[in-house]
Amino acid sequence: MELFCVAGLPGCGKSVVAGLLAERLHGLLLRTDAIRKELFPVPDYSPAESIHTYTEFYRRAREGLAGGRAVVMDATFYSHASREEAAAVARQVGVAWWLLLVTAPEEIVQERIAQRTNDISDADFRVYLEMKAIFEPMTEIHTEIDNRDGLEELRAQVDRFLETLKPGGNCSPPSISPGVGEESLHFPPWNGEG
Repeated sequence: MELFCVAGLPGCGKSVVAGLLAERLHGLLLRTDAIRKELFPVPDYSPAESIHTYTEFYRRAREGLAGGRAVVMDATFYSHASREEAAAVARQVGVAWWLLLVTAPEEIVQERIAQRTNDISDADFRVYLEMKAIFEPMTEIHTEIDNRDGLEELRAQVDRFLETLKPGGNCSPPSISPGVGEESLHFPPWNGEG
């Protein structure tokens, strides 16, 4: 059992990546958007509501891990504090954790958000811009998933990431060390070679 934290700005595709990971790992998928709507059917996105949502998010992750399941957490993880809280959950349960950052060019994000229908997320492009302005740079070791191409390429990147976790793979769990400098294992779009 391991903890996988899928981070990124609204519209970048983090929920798709989180879903692919949960499917391949037969893991528990936790989405802050879904938990918020479960707790607050008509959310106001107040600070108190966000605290309650994230408290439940981390509680469910802890519970799933303690029950022996792989857990995939889907949230922006825009702050060092939110990433540290996820790391603390993993430490408390005694499991490895992995941090993935899903990215996409802004023009693609804008197009994807405009095309959303029946999505649990309420984030529009204005929210994307607001979150972009406050997103704290990742200084933690992480894997970057470049979501500029289609779903098949995204699946391939997720599969390559999971291959690195197998014995003999080249990936180590991240440590929290803000200010030390960014380190990442980057999976650019696959060119069909190798």
